[in-house]
Amino acid sequence: MRRWFTAACAALAMLLGAGPAPSATPDTNPALNAPDMVAWRLFLTVNAQAGTVNANNALFETWASDGDLFRPAPVWPTDVTAKVLRPAILPTLLGQTLRARPHGATMQVVAPTQGVASEETRRNRPAFDYIVANKLYKVSGLRAAFGKTITFPADSLEVKANWYAVDHIPGYTGDPAKAGQVYHVNRASDGKLYALVSMHVISKLVPNWTWATFEHRNNPQRCDILGCHDAFGAVVANTPPNPGGKPGYGDCVKTPALIALFKQAKIDPAFANYCLKGSQTDFTDTSGLAIRVGNSITEAGFVQQASCMTCHGKAAFNASGQATTGGGFDGNGNASIGALDPNWFWATAADAAGNQNPPLSPMFQGQGLLAPPQQWATSVDFVWSIAFCAIDDSTPTPPRSLCAAK
Repeated sequence: MRRWFTAACAALAMLLGAGPAPSATPDTNPALNAPDMVAWRLFLTVNAQAGTVNANNALFETWASDGDLFRPAPVWPTDVTAKVLRPAILPTLLGQTLRARPHGATMQVVAPTQGVASEETRRNRPAFDYIVANKLYKVSGLRAAFGKTITFPADSLEVKANWYAVDHIPGYTGDPAKAGQVYHVNRASDGKLYALVSMHVISKLVPNWTWATFEHRNNPQRCDILGCHDAFGAVVANTPPNPGGKPGYGDCVKTPALIALFKQAKIDPAFANYCLKGSQTDFTDTSGLAIRVGNSITEAGFVQQASCMTCHGKAAFNASGQATTGGGFDGNGNASIGALDPNWFWATAADAAGNQNPPLSPMFQGQGLLAPPQQWATSVDFVWSIAFCAIDDSTPTPPRSLCAAK
């Protein structure tokens, strides 16, 4: 733990960089105490100019995608190529029968569709190297890791970005040819230009990761259902859902503190048009209510039940190396919120009649000393891609990962 804490402090110091003059009692844990500030610093970090030309010119766009990682021989990208997008996975899952499934079954990835959100998931080199070193990109590696503790290094970062073709951007009424003036725009492998409309940014700065979701100010449903909350970067810190039901929430006017950070950053000016929808550092608040954070694009269809931390906390695999759920949902398509349930990972020994007894909730260490709980699922440290995307290498020619766009 001490080694992890030291690494986390070093990663956080690098992230924070130059900032305001230190106070007499500096905050040693801003990732927990000032999550919205850290969320914006992460946003500026992952979107910094990468020095490339015409394609993948934000830093996160040069990182390894799911397609680069979940393949027989993972490769860190070195050439600047057009981005490869896939349809958003969560709406695809929501429209299907949500149940545990073997790899390669039920879900199919097809080419991006006009008028529908496309996405990509990318992670930085420390996260990529951890998955590769522990062989978590393939089913045989998951089988070997079953029952072990999976913990990513403290400097791990992951980004999920959602894109629309520039002639189908929700809430944008301007000339598609000029979309790049207000949106971060890049070209995809189909030759078309796409605009970034939303993104999740997560970091391992704390053991359960930090979670933040951003949306473009033009997104019509940006603050629907849950509202928008930004205690650091927005002049209006809390924007409630529009009671009249009319689309659109206008601009998220930025505070002087955030404007100063943007001035220091080397970043596409269009990123100033994005807003923090909310951040999350715990499962529940101090009164026991489940904390909800959801993006109107990424979690379209179940924002009212969205909790980044709980959903990702459900990511796990069984002894066969298969995902134990089709997502953060139950069998009826209801998303999980609040604290993690031990039933997702453990079961107690059967009684004399052969009935399987669920563990106590919350379960405590040492419960059932005569018949200790049996682990039937292993957590992948909140990283869904491992449970979903690992290739089935049981055959000489493994089928393409569910998460690879090509």
